Amino acid sequence: MAGFGGSVAAANHAIKVNRAMLGKHRKGKLSLVSSKNEKWEDPIKATPEQLAEIRTRIRKEEKVRHMKILIITVVSFIVILSGFLYILN
Repeated sequence: MAGFGGSVAAANHAIKVNRAMLGKHRKGKLSLVSSKNEKWEDPIKATPEQLAEIRTRIRKEEKVRHMKILIITVVSFIVILSGFLYILN
């Protein structure tokens, strides 16, 4: 029974060391956000026409993406159904 205590003691020691390192790690953590309370402003403002163009482009891309998904789903369903019917016959 004496050998069992060594592994538990090592695990407890590792947990304590990890907990101690965690506090130090969080303090020195680097961040991409500025530490000052400055408000970031985009130097390039989009015009309402540009925003409308972006909206229409995104809507078109979404329609194309949904059509691709629908076509792939229908084709895969047909393939699976035909394979299932082939196996049954």
